[in-house]
Amino acid sequence: MSTPRTAKTARAEIFRPLAPEMLADPYPVYARLRAEDPVHWHEGLRALVLTRHADCTRVLREHGVFSADPRKLGKPIAAQVISLQTMDPPEHSIIRHHFVAALKRRDLATWAAGVAATADELVAAVGTEPFDFVADIAEPLALSAMCLLYGVNYPLDDTVFRTASRTLALGMDAGLAPERRAPALAARETINEMIRQWVSDPPRHSVLAHLDDITAVPSEHLVNSARAIFDAGYSTTANFLGNAVRWLLANGHRDALGTLDTRAVDELARLVGPVQAVSRLCLEDTEFGGRSIGRGEIVIALLGAANHDPEVFPDPQRAEFGRAPNPHLGFGRGVHSCLGSHIGNRIMVALSRSLASVRLESAGAHRQRPTATQRGLDLLPLRVR
Repeated sequence: MSTPRTAKTARAEIFRPLAPEMLADPYPVYARLRAEDPVHWHEGLRALVLTRHADCTRVLREHGVFSADPRKLGKPIAAQVISLQTMDPPEHSIIRHHFVAALKRRDLATWAAGVAATADELVAAVGTEPFDFVADIAEPLALSAMCLLYGVNYPLDDTVFRTASRTLALGMDAGLAPERRAPALAARETINEMIRQWVSDPPRHSVLAHLDDITAVPSEHLVNSARAIFDAGYSTTANFLGNAVRWLLANGHRDALGTLDTRAVDELARLVGPVQAVSRLCLEDTEFGGRSIGRGEIVIALLGAANHDPEVFPDPQRAEFGRAPNPHLGFGRGVHSCLGSHIGNRIMVALSRSLASVRLESAGAHRQRPTATQRGLDLLPLRVR
């Protein structure tokens, strides 16, 4: 049933995620695709790009049809990449259940107190001179929160990890920029070395404790999974903090910075959540809106577009901080939903409380990170007024 995808190649491609205008603001292009071509063939990616909330939700929920695991179709995948993020049940479930159970055993009240104390310290340390919110608050807070969660010490030199994580995020766009693939694989190995040291002697209450009891999954895949969870928790949180603070300041919501609750954080995840897209492989012939998709084809669910679908969120650019329910896809959906979504939410709330004692304002132009799959900032100059 797989159909040749050549009919539209003569038409200028409007979905160019790494183009400067889309890096600056992808949402107008998302809206155009959703209105004109919601099941859009992208010749460069050799994939169908989906922008409607209903279609993206279906891809996330139907893991028996839309697979995260290339091995099911005999497609190659680098050894460093195989983790619970690229697995389907039952293999995925074995690892996920371990981490979910470990998180439930953690004393999250103590963890939250540690995160709040770190947020207070970081905010107090900025002083009155201009500072970079990304480097001075967002990234160290996110890394500290994940170290506390894993029960490990904050790195004496965090530059190696933060650089590797950024390189890994760049590599998520290797389908558009192939030169990013090899550095991203090397970055995974850099972080894996750190994870292996932790796994070799984990603290008794760490989420890494008893990881080696899982015998149904190769040990390196477990290390990869521990890395994927740690890095995803760090990078998505750090990027979300930067995206959210910038958006609030730029859109007349400065006062909300110090009063965010969990519903407001969910709305910010809908508006400016970092994860823009996930890709899946079709395991069987299917269709979207009458358009056939064949076994083996790639579909890309644009979560950022789904979160601005006016069929679900009327006037989608407007913030409703009390929105309930809020069916955004910022934390995914289905078996691959973010297992620490409540963790990221609590970090943002903790930071909000720390920011209640100061008044932030812009101190210069921000710099967007050149990443499309996971949106974030490389620089956000601010000052306390």
